[in-house]
Amino acid sequence: MDTDTNDTSSLYPPPPPYYNFFTPENIKNLKEYKKQKKESSIKKNNDSDDNSNIQQTRTNNADDEVITSELDFLIPPPIPASKQYRGFGNIWQLNDELPDLESMGIRQLYSNENLDKNNHTTSSTTDGKTVYQNKIAELHKLLKSLLLNYLELVGILSINPTQFEAKLEHIKTILINIHHLLNQYRPHQSRESLIMLLEGQLEYKKKEIKNIEDVCDQVKAKLKSITEELSKS
Repeated sequence: MDTDTNDTSSLYPPPPPYYNFFTPENIKNLKEYKKQKKESSIKKNNDSDDNSNIQQTRTNNADDEVITSELDFLIPPPIPASKQYRGFGNIWQLNDELPDLESMGIRQLYSNENLDKNNHTTSSTTDGKTVYQNKIAELHKLLKSLLLNYLELVGILSINPTQFEAKLEHIKTILINIHHLLNQYRPHQSRESLIMLLEGQLEYKKKEIKNIEDVCDQVKAKLKSITEELSKS
């Protein structure tokens, strides 16, 4: 009888070694160490008055990242000076913004006219409805273009299968444009999802309050009936 085996490709990584420095003694000495480090930084800045403010800021950030003692591991790192940071092997942006297709080297097929690039409008206003209607119209155009290119690809494969690469690139560009345009709906989707979540919680709490009131009425009626029976006896 065959038995299913689950092969583990990689184990969960162990915690970083500097967690050993979070001892009660180090936590107790951290406040005094931060004070001494701040005084040392101020003294160093006073000694280099000829430097500009920007250079001093960069120097301070660099000094904060230098590890000179095990207590430095207890101090959170400074806010990145640039607009991005690296974490878990990936580069992340501080401002979560949807990049333009042109900045990513991809041709943009839909028009930017009447489209809200910054996603500040909502569908509850007249302008917001117009914006989303225009986006829907652009999506319809891209879908029709996708179907047309797919039919052309089928025709190319039936005549000369070696000439499919250019048409595949066209289809890829269309799909990326569709995906990029759909991503512009994310803020609207998140707002609507939050509204639905809050409405659901509100409805649930109303039902709970109604159930509590019903139980309270039952208890009052029961107590009243018991009181009447006791008074009669």
